[in-house]
Amino acid sequence: MNPKFDLMSREELKAYLLAHRDDLEALDALVNRRSSDSEATWYPAPLTEETIRISEEAIQRRIALEDRPSQNFSS
Repeated sequence: MNPKFDLMSREELKAYLLAHRDDLEALDALVNRRSSDSEATWYPAPLTEETIRISEEAIQRRIALEDRPSQNFSS
């Protein structure tokens, strides 16, 4: 792996990939950072009102976590 990718944050690496869409080494670096399935959080299929509510709440929490770093740049 190219050392410059090791130094980039996930957001920086994603931005780099958007600008350099043919860089397969950068894509590999980003894909390798993902959590393994054993570490992933699995949610039930939204088949009932309760599971739909649980899924919606989990999605909203995840969105809030993803948006948090970008809010620091605007202040």
